Amino acid sequence: MTKLIRCECGFIARSDSDDEVVAAIRAHLASDHPALFDAVSADDLLGWIQVE
Repeated sequence: MTKLIRCECGFIARSDSDDEVVAAIRAHLASDHPALFDAVSADDLLGWIQVE
């Protein structure tokens, strides 16, 4: 079961584990959306996970 988080810019982080998908989207936020990186916690991101 693949888990994913969709960024507002269209980027999609995918992984089989919650921790990996959160790490992938945090890396994306850090590089492409630094203001969001600081505003959104890892716990917030857990709530954004969808199952594909």
